[in-house]
Amino acid sequence: MWTYEHTITTSAAPEAVWGCYEDPARWPEWDREVRELILDRPFAAGASGTLHLHDLPPIPFAVTAAERLVGFRTETRMADGTVIRFVHRLSEAEGATRITHGVEIEGPSAGQPFGETVTAPVPDTMRKLADVARADGR
Repeated sequence: MWTYEHTITTSAAPEAVWGCYEDPARWPEWDREVRELILDRPFAAGASGTLHLHDLPPIPFAVTAAERLVGFRTETRMADGTVIRFVHRLSEAEGATRITHGVEIEGPSAGQPFGETVTAPVPDTMRKLADVARADGR
């Protein structure tokens, strides 16, 4: 298994960050890789649907775990059998919110070249997430 993790701290409230996560229509606002995310039910464990990334065919997407204001896990399965799991966690950090995004990749494409391609946008995505959440000011 190939793994990656990145953490940032923001002044945005956990509620504002979670609001960005739980609204699939807003994902393109903070993740430039996402064109559209369609879920079969409200954002929660068990929700599934389709993730549309720019310049790639649609990918099956599932929310495998979710605890409001704490974190969630997603899973996508690639055509070659590779499984990509994103792990998103929120925690308090002395009056701020610590956001951690992790990636786990298993299967035929797991490894450094593919993993680095998948995770390269993560720091910028997280900064944009923090900016959008701060602007929401919940």
